Amino acid sequence: MSFGPIPLLSLVTDPIAILSFVIVILFAYIVYLDRKVTHLTRGKNGASLEDTIEKCIESVKKIEERNELISAHALTLQEKMSHAIRNVSTVRYKAFDQNGSNQSFSIALVNEEGNGAVISSLHAHERNNTFAKPVQNYTSTYELTEEEEQVLKEAKDAHKEAKK
Repeated sequence: MSFGPIPLLSLVTDPIAILSFVIVILFAYIVYLDRKVTHLTRGKNGASLEDTIEKCIESVKKIEERNELISAHALTLQEKMSHAIRNVSTVRYKAFDQNGSNQSFSIALVNEEGNGAVISSLHAHERNNTFAKPVQNYTSTYELTEEEEQVLKEAKDAHKEAKK
């Protein structure tokens, strides 16, 4: 047995030396991974990863419950809004030739189902007349003037556009 310098080539070809080197590398990697896992599970205040995951799951459940409440509320609001007067349309015009300006008007006050009223005000030099005509499904049982039909059509078109 000789205790002199070991040739480098014999270390590279010696299976025990190679295996020892691989074991040292694996041991160093295991220590590295152990430190990473310990750091990951330690948490900010010493809490475990399992506690953090449980808190996240609870938060998700609360968010889902809240979303269900919000969805139900949105459906209720949508139902109420369909009955509300929306997209009011107005037109001003000169009803009589004697008037000097467009002081007469027609206004459509209907919900998106076309129910409500058309109100018209006719301004003459000596008087002012106001008429209200009920509307169902964008039609009236009373005869509508050209201006009243115009504002009703504009309101209907606005409702169609809003539904898109």
